[in-house]
Amino acid sequence: MNARKDEQWLDGELRRVINTSKPKFDAASWKRRHRDAYEALLSRRRAAPVTKRCASCGLRRVVGRLALAAVIFIVAAMALMQILPRRQPESTSDGAHKVVSPADTVSMMSLQMAYRQGGEEALNRKLDRALKELGPRPSAFSAQEILRDLES
Repeated sequence: MNARKDEQWLDGELRRVINTSKPKFDAASWKRRHRDAYEALLSRRRAAPVTKRCASCGLRRVVGRLALAAVIFIVAAMALMQILPRRQPESTSDGAHKVVSPADTVSMMSLQMAYRQGGEEALNRKLDRALKELGPRPSAFSAQEILRDLES
């Protein structure tokens, strides 16, 4: 209990030495003493909202115009995609078949397209045709076969 009394005494002494009351600001006397600073503050207050408002309006205009340009570009691109005809594969005028590489014959895209068009039957026909055209392929090559093919 003695320690608490010492703390209260110390708090009272500190309040007496250090003025802990809330300071009061007298605006009228400050205006009189610092007339130049007061005028500078008033001029800033008048100029600030106009500058801030113009800057934000300019930024909004730029962003708005960019957004509008992007929307117009997207709409135009979509319209052109609908209007322009899609290119069909070119056929030769003499009726000859176009040369197709073996990789294109059995590519996943080619096989998927065959399956989508005719199901398993179309897929089997496509694979049979590829087997007929390309023939069976060995699953592995020996080093001698590779070297023999390179020499010739």
